[in-house]
Amino acid sequence: MKNIVLLFVLSVWCIAACVQPPDYPIEPEIEFVSLSKSDIRQNVDTFRITFAYTDGDGDIGIDPASPDNNVIITDSRTGSSDSFRVPVVPQQGVANGISGEITLLVFASCCLNSTPICTATPNADPEEMTYSIQMFDRAGNASNVTQTSPIRLICN
Repeated sequence: MKNIVLLFVLSVWCIAACVQPPDYPIEPEIEFVSLSKSDIRQNVDTFRITFAYTDGDGDIGIDPASPDNNVIITDSRTGSSDSFRVPVVPQQGVANGISGEITLLVFASCCLNSTPICTATPNADPEEMTYSIQMFDRAGNASNVTQTSPIRLICN
């Protein structure tokens, strides 16, 4: 019985030793994960956008002393952008590649069909929009661009 347990432990150890660390490219890669809500009242609500990232050299995040931001979201209706700062993500273990999720807290945009813009307009139709997201690492490498699922902006 003792030999069977020892053989089992050695087998598990050998399999674990053969597992290779992930081989991610040095440019960040991102993928949209979720929205905290998809019906949002203009100029009132906040919501969360979550996206996943991988980065082969593990240099995600901006140093606190830097004046730069490293995540840009762009409104599909207007092309206007907001930028966010993601702090340095510490590397763990011996492999350089890192992965994880980032959640941004976003303030709701204004409806374009409101009169005047950003005011409640009775009987105004909701507007559908999305955000595109792009991230930059400390070396300046740009990620791919990913897009959120549709957001319904409530104007009244």
